[in-house]
Amino acid sequence: MKKIMAIVLALTMFLSIVACSNTNKPVDSGNETPNGENNNGTQSGEMDKEQYLNTYLASDPTTLDVSLRSDSYSSTIITNVMEGLIRLEDRNGEYFMAPGDAQSWKSNDEGTVWTFTLGDNKWSDGEPVTAQQYVYSLQRSADPATGCPNGWFLSPVLNYEAISKGEMAPSELGVKAVDEKTLEITLTSAMPAFLEMCNSTIYYPQREDKMKEWGEKYGTEAEYTVYNGPFVLESWTHNSSLVLKKNPNYWNADSVKLDKVNLAIMSDTTTIINAYKSGDLDVVGVNKQEQLDEFNKDSNSKYEYYTTQGLVFNFYNTKDELFKNENIRKAFSLAIDHEDINEMCFGGLRVPTYGWVVPTISVGEENFRQTAGDVLKEQKAELTANGQTPKDLLLKGMQELGLGDDPSKLNVTLSLAGTDDWFRTFGEYLQQVYLTDLGVNIKIDFAEWGIFYENVTNGKYQMGYMSWGAYYNDPYDVLSIFKSEYDQVKTGWANKEFDELIDKAGVEMDASTRIKYYKDAERILLNEAAVCPLATSTSHSFYKNYVYGYSNLGFSANGYKDIYTKGR
Repeated sequence: MKKIMAIVLALTMFLSIVACSNTNKPVDSGNETPNGENNNGTQSGEMDKEQYLNTYLASDPTTLDVSLRSDSYSSTIITNVMEGLIRLEDRNGEYFMAPGDAQSWKSNDEGTVWTFTLGDNKWSDGEPVTAQQYVYSLQRSADPATGCPNGWFLSPVLNYEAISKGEMAPSELGVKAVDEKTLEITLTSAMPAFLEMCNSTIYYPQREDKMKEWGEKYGTEAEYTVYNGPFVLESWTHNSSLVLKKNPNYWNADSVKLDKVNLAIMSDTTTIINAYKSGDLDVVGVNKQEQLDEFNKDSNSKYEYYTTQGLVFNFYNTKDELFKNENIRKAFSLAIDHEDINEMCFGGLRVPTYGWVVPTISVGEENFRQTAGDVLKEQKAELTANGQTPKDLLLKGMQELGLGDDPSKLNVTLSLAGTDDWFRTFGEYLQQVYLTDLGVNIKIDFAEWGIFYENVTNGKYQMGYMSWGAYYNDPYDVLSIFKSEYDQVKTGWANKEFDELIDKAGVEMDASTRIKYYKDAERILLNEAAVCPLATSTSHSFYKNYVYGYSNLGFSANGYKDIYTKGR
């Protein structure tokens, strides 16, 4: 079954997963709480008269502009204050393609033209949501002048590729307002997962009048944003807190139970844990076994575990004078012991992952990771069988670059997007690994996310670490980001055969053929070592016993919309 989630290009501290629980939903835990009550169904007894939720984000959102959003913190807010065409929701533990702004949709026989009929939703200022607002939004995101970091997600839409290269005007994008309430989207070719893609934030509408009125201020403050979703942003004190309030103009306002959602900006683990213990937070994520054991004994808490669609990984700047060499990149990748790094850096609470596509993604009904195998594990086994070590690959690469045979003389810097204790521990661990196994003394550059991401975007790094998460349940989502014209991770890597395989897979309707294309493409990516997948993120969350209605399905878009409290 196809599933959706919002994007996760963000810091990878575990606690941010729970804070952004609207973008990373559980996939493999049951829908029953320990006390046997169903989180999504209506509970017996009266709901609390005061309906509010106290939760947190690990970092301040960067923008609420759907054309400029690139981080999970922004996604958490956007997916709760905005509405798209459709909503893939959790209905009693099963996925359900629910109406959003579109109350109905259909495609032509070829699957190349999709028609969405909008309902009577209104914006928070009372203006109606129209098809033209969707046209404006998609054209704006496709326009290279906008600088949309996720514009590639519009690649199935007719003429996007030419528009993104400046060869056609944005007005030529395959979107049309047939009338005020009818939106038509034309694709270049039929795409198996297009409808699911429509749940992502880049397919949300935007108001051209407000964009012109507020200009660059749009999406930067609560008062410079207009909303069509379940909530509105009542207040935003940057780097401190956000408050969401129920949107009375939302088309399905009767289904929204919370009157307010209070989000504190918290990045310190101890502060977050103590806030949950004291009752200041209604939900917490843990990343240490001792915390897990402690809260599991708490009769006032409900435990939820799931494997997410988020992957943590190292990546390399293939334009760098050192890391342009494939053997050197392979050496740094194969020096990693995935089981050990999971135990030492992630408390044994993540899933060691030896391929780029995480184990929660399928093609049709077939799990991709089980079919494609553990690519990095196979590479390590082949290296060992040949009587070699990662250091042998490093020395070979150095010889190819004319750098001699003393790895200790190499200048290597690892860039990390965080300055707290976890990142320092992680950096020290990798320093020890690379010194022991490769003989390389690496330096660590610690920076806040904004500075880190700017440096990566501008190619001012050698190797780095971050995370990525899937929007929807098909390998195209996470493999297409490496197409040469997209290069979303900013490695500078390009491979023509890889591009061709991804293009063919994206429009292939036969699942068995599609999975073969993806498998071949992934092996090219990992054989050339542009990235080194480390582990699939997991979420170990605890909710207060009085919290209900949170989703337990990995790609659902419920957000805070269905949460309520009973017995606070």
